[in-house]
Amino acid sequence: MSDFSQMDRKKLRTYVLSHREDEEALRVYMERLHNDPDVSRYTGAYDEEGLARLEQLIKEQAQGQPH
Repeated sequence: MSDFSQMDRKKLRTYVLSHREDEEALRVYMERLHNDPDVSRYTGAYDEEGLARLEQLIKEQAQGQPH
C-alpha cells in the first residue's frame, strides 16, 4: 500500500488507473473528488433534455469555457 496522503490528485488518479484492484486507493481518490470545490458536478435530470445539457457542459469544459 502506498501513502496516498502524500500524492496529489493527479498522481493518485494515475495510481488508481494502473492499480484498479486497490479499493483503498479508489476510496481515497473518490473522497478527494467529493470534497474538492473545483470539481464540476451534474445534478440535473437524466432525461433527453438533461442529457443534452450535460453533453453541452462537457463540450464547454473540454474547450476551457466557463459554464
